[in-house]
Amino acid sequence: MTIHVSLPEALENMVKDRVESGVYGSASEVVREALRRFFHVSEDNNIHPEDIEHIRQVVGPRLEAVKNGTATLKDGEAVFDETDDMLVE
Repeated sequence: MTIHVSLPEALENMVKDRVESGVYGSASEVVREALRRFFHVSEDNNIHPEDIEHIRQVVGPRLEAVKNGTATLKDGEAVFDETDDMLVE
C-alpha cells in the first residue's frame, strides 16, 4: 500500500535529519518506525488519541507561556525538593 502524506516543515526537517544521520535509510523507514511506536504505545499502555489530545490541551498553553516568557521551567530536582519540603511540613 502506498500512502502520500504532507508534513509541516518542522516534521519534514526532523525526518530528513534522521535519514541524513544514517540511522534510517529513507523517509519511509522513519515514518514506519514512528507509526509502529505510536500504535504500540497506544495499544499496550491504553493511551488513546483523546488522551493525547487532552495532554496537548494541558501542556500546550504552558509551553507557549514558557516560549513567550510569561512562565519559566523548573529543574526536575528542584520540583522534587519542593515536594519533599511540603511533605515534611
